[in-house]
Amino acid sequence: MKIGKSSAIILLATLGLLLSTGQMILHLMGSELCFNQGCKIVESFLSLDPLIVNGLGALFFLALLVLFIISRKRRDLLPLVTFILLLAMVAEGILFSIQLFIAHTFCSYCLIIASIIVLIALIFDLKTALFGIAFALFEILIFSNIQLPFQTDRSVNLNQGTYAVKTCSNPRSVAYLIFSENCPHCKKVLANLQGCVKCEIHFNPVSKINERVLPGLIPIEGYRPEINILALQIFDIHSVPVLIFRTDEGYKIIKGDENIIRFIKNHCFCPASQVPELPFVEQIPLFDQDENGVCSLNEQCK
Repeated sequence: MKIGKSSAIILLATLGLLLSTGQMILHLMGSELCFNQGCKIVESFLSLDPLIVNGLGALFFLALLVLFIISRKRRDLLPLVTFILLLAMVAEGILFSIQLFIAHTFCSYCLIIASIIVLIALIFDLKTALFGIAFALFEILIFSNIQLPFQTDRSVNLNQGTYAVKTCSNPRSVAYLIFSENCPHCKKVLANLQGCVKCEIHFNPVSKINERVLPGLIPIEGYRPEINILALQIFDIHSVPVLIFRTDEGYKIIKGDENIIRFIKNHCFCPASQVPELPFVEQIPLFDQDENGVCSLNEQCK
């Protein structure tokens, strides 16, 4: 192999190793390397801890780097390099399918790692790369025909996506707050929910969250964040926070931090005698199209 190609593979493998290791360190510090909200959402669909997933990624890049350097003198190791490259592309095909067909959002960090692996394969051997890409496309085709149980199970509801409930005796109404742990607009809403005494508030995150996000509340075991994502998809909503409010007629939807805070203060904090008698839809639109005060699920929110 030419020196230029060899150097490019070593550089890319080193970059992948640094990114994977850095992600592990950030995860231990309670943060992550991601440019949108998609990483947390995708993680919620994986049974493995993100630390394990990134550890396997770091191990892959380290093994690839060591094997490739050695194989420049020992050509008999090249088939092993080919094997682990194909194995990595198969794994990336599964991860990409989860993002595309199950999470319905993309993890920017995951896409960067996948791109590095594909680039390494293309530089290393075109036939290997094409075979790996073909197998990944086959996996995507298989996933496109898989229907998840919660997509057809009529017993599934927002209660199963609830992380915790803030309630009181004889609540007047029930509301579901769909939010993201890393969304500043969501944090603004959470900060304004202190002392709510008239409504039963369900906290429904779009991914697994740290208990520090909602101190004082008892987490519900086995809550399923993917149900909250599915609820947003049904209404073609791609941002948070969103408040889904249960009424006698059905459900009302409120988007944006200011709209949600205003409604909560008017409806949950004031005595019942002070609640405006105008119909709900005249106070706040059923589906507010204003995108102010929200975080996109597909882009980094500031």
